[in-house]
Amino acid sequence: MKKRERAVCTRANLVLAAARHFDQHGYDGTTLDSICREANVTLGAVTFHFRSKAALASAVVEEGTGALRGLGAAGPATGRPLHELTSLVLRVATALQTTVLTRAAVRLVEEGHGCSGWPGDFRAQVLRLAEEAAATGDLADVRPATAVHVVLHVMEGVAANARRAARRGGPPVADVEEIWYAVLGGLAADAP
Repeated sequence: MKKRERAVCTRANLVLAAARHFDQHGYDGTTLDSICREANVTLGAVTFHFRSKAALASAVVEEGTGALRGLGAAGPATGRPLHELTSLVLRVATALQTTVLTRAAVRLVEEGHGCSGWPGDFRAQVLRLAEEAAATGDLADVRPATAVHVVLHVMEGVAANARRAARRGGPPVADVEEIWYAVLGGLAADAP
């Protein structure tokens, strides 16, 4: 393997190891030493790629929220806002359940350790869909802003559940699709 290829692999390994630790322990509970052990590299290898723990956290946020933004853009416009909202919620929930990088990025942003448009972008997208659903009469007697809060709480629960499952070494115990359709039943005037 060439030197450049090795450097790319080492960097990716460091970002993933850091994501696992930030996901489980948060920024303050994670040390560069623990990341080094996880990635099986020296501290010198870490500092070659990242000036500091903050720079490594920024890389996790950038990669993880980039993936989430891509999920937000992945859904087709169907003219049925609650169906689009369901698709968006399930795509993001699946990423939070299955991808440590996205969970870690969200946690770091929530803790204030990373700049990202992700939470605002997601909130705006959910609000737009909720407002469209309200305008078409598809949203029950729920204000769009309230629907946004419900969705954000569901996403926080999904991430927390996935974190607990990762600590146990097993799959998440909650069926996100079943939970979402139960929530949607309360939001929709006529649940899809």
